[in-house]
Amino acid sequence: MTVCMLARAFVNAEGEYGNPALVVIEPDGASVTADERQALATRLGIPATVFVRDDARGVVAIHGSYGQAIRFGGHPLLATVEVLHRLGSPVTELVPEAGPVACRRDQDGTVWITAPAAWSKPWRHLEMDRPETIDALAGLPEGEDFTQVWAWLDRTAGRVRARLWAPRIGKGEDEACGSASMLLTLKLGRPLEVVHGRHGAIIRTDPIDDVRVELGGRCVVDPPAPELTAQITDFYATASA
Repeated sequence: MTVCMLARAFVNAEGEYGNPALVVIEPDGASVTADERQALATRLGIPATVFVRDDARGVVAIHGSYGQAIRFGGHPLLATVEVLHRLGSPVTELVPEAGPVACRRDQDGTVWITAPAAWSKPWRHLEMDRPETIDALAGLPEGEDFTQVWAWLDRTAGRVRARLWAPRIGKGEDEACGSASMLLTLKLGRPLEVVHGRHGAIIRTDPIDDVRVELGGRCVVDPPAPELTAQITDFYATASA
């Protein structure tokens, strides 16, 4: 049976919700193509599926549920660090398509990755007048797309309220978008605590320099449903046949 685990990255203050990613530890010698991985990820419908191709070297392939591979993604990488920690294979570096990403897990369970913010998708940012305006949104304001809307909760403390949608690639609301929060961090030039999405996911950021940002959050691992594990097992059994 192929090992796979579901992890919710950037859970809220109560340890609930967050952004789910399925982390799949590929069997030794697995021979599957990027297109086959993408087809599986699209079929599963989970926001991100991370295929760990080599856990010793941290080599991963990330695919979204909306038909596209992901060169770099905050929440799937944090989820992968947490899952590998739970499996007794902690890592200090992951290597998605974009390049090497330093990572760590603190004693309190917060997971961190460090990478160039420019590896993120080209998210736009729209500052709004107050957090309550963002809370009331059912979608992006007219004329916006691929946009993270944000407002200060507490400017002095660096606390921000944010939500994000990307209709043009068929992506609905993203409960917790780490990559857009990394870009916002560079734009504002300061550490942030971003309260993101409908359910208040907690995203932490800290600019390292004018290129790299440290991105952090807490993760919760859930056992995948038996039918999900069965789909993954059948996928690799077929690929090896």
